Amino acid sequence: MNVQNTGKWVKRAIALAVAVAAAGAFFGWPTKSILEIQPSASWKFLALLALTPVVGRFFCECLCPLGALQSFVNWLFHPKTHVRRVCTRLPQTRAQICVRVAVLAAFGALLATGFGALAWLAGPYSIFGKALTLFVPGVVVFAVVMVLAAVGKGRFWCNWVCPFGTCFSFLSRRSICRHKVAEGCSNCRACFAAKAPAAPAAEGGAGKSAEGVTRREALHGAAMFAAVSAVEKTTDGGFAETVLPGVPKRPATVMPPGAVSRREFNLKCVACGRCISHCPSGLLRPSVSLASFGQPEMFFQEGFCRIACGYKCVEACPVGALRPVDAAVKKRNFHIGLARVEKELCIRTTDGVECKACSRKCPVGAIRIVDGLPSVDERVCIGCGACEYVCAARPEPAIRVEGLEVQRGVPSEDDAALIVRMKGLLAEGASCVVARDGVVTGEERGDGIKPLLALLDCRRLENAIVVDKVIGRAAAAICIAGKARKVHASVMSAGAQALLARHGVEAGTDEKVERIMNRDKTGLCPMERTVERLDEPWKMVRELRRKLGV
Repeated sequence: MNVQNTGKWVKRAIALAVAVAAAGAFFGWPTKSILEIQPSASWKFLALLALTPVVGRFFCECLCPLGALQSFVNWLFHPKTHVRRVCTRLPQTRAQICVRVAVLAAFGALLATGFGALAWLAGPYSIFGKALTLFVPGVVVFAVVMVLAAVGKGRFWCNWVCPFGTCFSFLSRRSICRHKVAEGCSNCRACFAAKAPAAPAAEGGAGKSAEGVTRREALHGAAMFAAVSAVEKTTDGGFAETVLPGVPKRPATVMPPGAVSRREFNLKCVACGRCISHCPSGLLRPSVSLASFGQPEMFFQEGFCRIACGYKCVEACPVGALRPVDAAVKKRNFHIGLARVEKELCIRTTDGVECKACSRKCPVGAIRIVDGLPSVDERVCIGCGACEYVCAARPEPAIRVEGLEVQRGVPSEDDAALIVRMKGLLAEGASCVVARDGVVTGEERGDGIKPLLALLDCRRLENAIVVDKVIGRAAAAICIAGKARKVHASVMSAGAQALLARHGVEAGTDEKVERIMNRDKTGLCPMERTVERLDEPWKMVRELRRKLGV
């Protein structure tokens, strides 16, 4: 075997390994690094592009799984007539040059005008990934590319359409390692092997069936049938925007965590689909809207974004379109959307049902029932979609999540800084303020202990810091029942401090008093009198509710 043949087989082996590793990256293999070299706005791909004038079209030959598959399919259907040299090494026709330049210009125009999702559709890894994630339009495009490779000669998509192939072709024209064609070649195609006539099959032989159909023709027909079937299953071509039952129309789609801004995400995301295949909740799906076609967006009909998953979609992204969340921002403090309530659709309005599914399911306690209907605290809601997922309203949910144009993370603060900020909110008129995971998560206004009871009902006291103006034994019992972590008050009774300490809740106060008196200072506060002879927090809360009638 000579040096030329050895190099050819080495490149084939590399191409096969890359294709297998790229496919495995969508099914849990630790081969994400292979996907990081794909055409994208990343430094790794730009480095490959910069090396092209030296190494030639190494990417197209060895690192493109779509190109490798085209070569394999072409060889499978034309085992005796395949070109000994890849046909892109031959002089290009004028028509071919015009098509390639037009596609490259369209690619640049789409990127510049905010339609990056459509531009990246021409990317080889994007087509490859969409087929692996069974995105129907992607499967159709992939099938078309394979059919063209089967019926044509060489890599038709690479040689006529792929904008990145055009870039590599231009940059490698004078490369040191380029494939040299003799001067004077006019693309006469004499280097193509002549098609060998089919040998007649002996009686009972395997070359041709009794009906006169060769194996090659049978495979050819099967491929065409598969492509036609895929198209027939998508009668609108898969490009029309459809609304599934129970899927609300959103003013803005919800991007995966880490997308940061919609503009940047649209420019960087190549719609390879790897984040979709790695989402443990299965709520990421390819978009069918024109501006973000094929890029991932959240659908909450079968799940919601589980903040405990550790953002596996971010880890899966190979091109940096999804950035890791800042370590200073805890998962509960990263906001990707905002829930909105359509009160006329809520079954509390339409059917008179006392439903609390959204408020119970919210993992950050952003929803509570106010005046008989759900109300969303915009400062707390992170847009995870749990409320939309559990909403019982039909045909569309009464609560839906709208995506943010710019995702935001709220950095955490230490307890001392938080308490100072919360005391400032008290001075501005709040009755009590709560904070969790290093950020202020809500404030309430009202008289007595009612604001604390409201926070208890929507589960916003759990593991929280509570700052209130006045804390007696009644308020302390509510904080303990809600599993608060720390309580601070401008004024706190000695009995409240002792009760909190007995249940392991850290307590602090600016002024300590023996007892909490009524407004006229003529006797004990009515709420304190209600729990005066009780020591069990839940019993105390029950008596307080009975007293207030709530």
